[in-house]
Amino acid sequence: MKAINYDINGSEVRINVVESEDDLPEFRRFVVNNRRALGFDTETDGLSWWEDGFRIRLAQFGNAHESYVLPVERGGLFQEDAIKAVGWVETLAMQNGTFDVLCMDRVWGVPAETVFPRLIDSRIVAHLVDSRGRKDGGIGHSLEELTRHYVSATVADEVKASMTVIAKELGVRKSEIWPVIPLEHEGFNLYAGMDPILAYRLVKLLQPKIPTTARKILRYEHDLAAACAYMVRRGIKADVPYIEECAAELASTEHQYKNIAAKLGLENINSPKQVGAAVISRGIIPTETTPTGQPKVDDHLLKAHLDDPLCEAIYRGKKAAKARATWFDNALANRDAEDRLHADIRSMGARTARMAISGAIPAQTFPSGDSLVRRGFIADPGMVICAVDYKAQELRVLAALSGDKAMKKAFREEADLHQITADAAEVDRKTGKMTNFLTVYGGGPAALMSQAGVTREVAERAIKGFFKVFPGVEQYSEELQREARRKGYITTNTGRRLYVDKRRPYAALNYAVQSASRDVTGRAILRLMEAGFGEFMLLPVHDEVIFQFPEEHALRATEKAAQIMKETLSGVLIDTDVSVYGKSWGCGYMAVGQVCDLCGVIHNEMELAA
Repeated sequence: MKAINYDINGSEVRINVVESEDDLPEFRRFVVNNRRALGFDTETDGLSWWEDGFRIRLAQFGNAHESYVLPVERGGLFQEDAIKAVGWVETLAMQNGTFDVLCMDRVWGVPAETVFPRLIDSRIVAHLVDSRGRKDGGIGHSLEELTRHYVSATVADEVKASMTVIAKELGVRKSEIWPVIPLEHEGFNLYAGMDPILAYRLVKLLQPKIPTTARKILRYEHDLAAACAYMVRRGIKADVPYIEECAAELASTEHQYKNIAAKLGLENINSPKQVGAAVISRGIIPTETTPTGQPKVDDHLLKAHLDDPLCEAIYRGKKAAKARATWFDNALANRDAEDRLHADIRSMGARTARMAISGAIPAQTFPSGDSLVRRGFIADPGMVICAVDYKAQELRVLAALSGDKAMKKAFREEADLHQITADAAEVDRKTGKMTNFLTVYGGGPAALMSQAGVTREVAERAIKGFFKVFPGVEQYSEELQREARRKGYITTNTGRRLYVDKRRPYAALNYAVQSASRDVTGRAILRLMEAGFGEFMLLPVHDEVIFQFPEEHALRATEKAAQIMKETLSGVLIDTDVSVYGKSWGCGYMAVGQVCDLCGVIHNEMELAA
């Protein structure tokens, strides 16, 4: 047994590095003596846990002052003892534990369902204490950020940031170090052995800091994280030939426009310096600059000058390259051996706790109303893709939270809320609709002018019309702003504390509505799990949940899911819509009259007939 001693704020911690099977009896005694709770972490050979050959290299267990590092990559008793310890300990304190749980599920065959009920995640706890990331003025939620603020800046600098230094010593990039660093490397063992100690300490330190109002949702957040992890584990089948075809077409488009740009004198459409000079030479003068002082040529400028051949070539060439890399090359590079794609779902992604989806399925970036990308995601044999989404979820939640009588009445009577706003402001329905949603999102006249293409006078009249017809919303917004100014934060209807920037108290309305809407979806996901729908859920996206159901029962099952997802909040029905798409996710987004190449039918026949 090798011991590494390290000082944290004048108190020594000990990291025991297990070197042989003869060291395991001491580790077992440690686990027995700390059965009630231990910090836990793993070190792996990368992040792609779904890949064949993926390895867990080290497993670490620790309390506030001592940890044990097991070389589980060697298999045998090292791995067996780690698996037994994971199953034996009553509470496992982890940082971003979903990743480690999925790794153990995949590599060791330890069912995630047996670990999640005993997991307490320091990242979740920290988010309930302060949901802001560092860029928002908060502490942040990474282990290094939390360690720096709550435990020791020295540990954050010397230990948690040490892998960058070690990678340089070994002559590799940090992203490349994990599969090659020797198991016996002392710096690696210090880094690894400190993780469970820090996770354990952070949970102990942070739990009492959770606002009293938010303590009731701690279990809920862990259950929701688990439900999302099960969706991640399941993944979605990829139509590889289709994705490859799209990638090739976009590469061809990119090449075509690069050639056009080259003929017009621009060698590299991805060079801000070259692009700026080329655009200026054609008499198009950017009004903004980049942080480095170069002329800023962004999509907004290029789209405004698409009649210029060079601007069009730059815009369409870069757009094709970005689409190919983000959606298609990304999917091809990250599929598993069975051609399934596994998203990265952060159940507490934003400061409002709204979920964030990235990785192999960056669903929140998919073009709305477009089948191109979604067509690449297909149902398993005998299944069809279905969806349940909320009807105007955030506006319904706004009606519930504000208690505005007119808005509640409109939803109760299924009136046209957008037309009501339009009539009150003497604008068209499109502008009325944009006004409704922009109010929820915290937008003002400038945003409405930009999105609706109206004058400032019309924009101001539309917003005034909204508050005139729905006065309870303005009153609620003012109450939230007063709370934000007085306390520096607001408390949501679920008890979540959300800090509000001093200069932006008007954002409080958006935070309250967005967070409450997220929790409507979160509660629905847990009700679906309880009702046995977990095995059919594929992905939560914004205000909808994507499913796959057996084809013969699809409509009935989707309608049942929709009923489960409905919720009445303060007298307002948060209603749902049902969609049975077809063999691909894209079936529900195809153009009217377009024949689906997978299903051989026109999915939008009813729209076509209309």
